[in-house]
Amino acid sequence: MTPQNGGFWELVMVASPFVKFILLLLAVMSVASWTIIIDKLVMIGRVREANRGMARYRWNQFEPRALANECRRYAPSFVARAYHYVYRDILERGGDDVLDGEFIGREFGRAVARELTRAERFLPFLATCSSAGPFLGLLATVWGIITAFQRVGVWGSANIAVVAPGIAEALVGTAVGLFAAIPALIAYNFISNWLRKEAERADGFADDLSYAVDRFAQNRTNHGSKVVQ
Repeated sequence: MTPQNGGFWELVMVASPFVKFILLLLAVMSVASWTIIIDKLVMIGRVREANRGMARYRWNQFEPRALANECRRYAPSFVARAYHYVYRDILERGGDDVLDGEFIGREFGRAVARELTRAERFLPFLATCSSAGPFLGLLATVWGIITAFQRVGVWGSANIAVVAPGIAEALVGTAVGLFAAIPALIAYNFISNWLRKEAERADGFADDLSYAVDRFAQNRTNHGSKVVQ
């Protein structure tokens, strides 16, 4: 079968079964990648909006329950969710015994690490697509060229009608491989860099939280209070 006008779907139709399988695999990888990309971009938008709200918090007015209430308003933020865990499972239950800035900062860091790990889910798939896509496309390309030479050997001629199916496989394999790999690579780098910045933001929040907890504990000691509100 020889392509008549060089349309994409016609080029796909003249490909061999093996190349069609490679193209199907690349198409599935591309769809999965775009699903992950869109989901991560939506998450990033929500987290950024929540972070703007958290950035307005005044640490000189720190009080454990008040900050927890603020974090509920901006729940998509990683630092908000991490602090809510610290407040719910440690500060709210432990009273004055847990009002230690270093301890709270350490527990907050662990909670943030869990949030970041959750946010990184499926990122390895994007990395796999970005690295494997071009090689799968190259495999289809090589197979197409081999097919073209085989047809030349069988027909004893190198005219366009003979080599066109193999060249079509090579062109389509290259194009689809790049189409699957390039968006995945760009998205992986963008999301990874964004997550690194979120980790840095969380480190700054942890420092502020540790200092605020120590200052709050000192003020409570000075005023003789015993219960965390």
